[in-house]
Amino acid sequence: MGMSQKDTEGVLDDAIGELVQEGDPGAIVTGWVLSISVKHPTMPRGDGYISLNSEGLPYHSQIGLLHAALEEKNNQILVNTFLEAGRG
Repeated sequence: MGMSQKDTEGVLDDAIGELVQEGDPGAIVTGWVLSISVKHPTMPRGDGYISLNSEGLPYHSQIGLLHAALEEKNNQILVNTFLEAGRG
């Protein structure tokens, strides 16, 4: 028998907290968003998404976290491009 959604979210919350502590001891997780791309075998041309977030995180904060992640990724790509160009 599988875990309930509430139990699963608790496990995710704990795992995310542990991951953050390993990377940045002392940091406090104030919220998280997980976005998952899925494809269902009965819909070969369809895409779907599942989004999970920490309990009580308002929608505007969820969108803000997703936006911040995209901006960080774009910045990292730009930095890596400059670093590669400097090595050439």
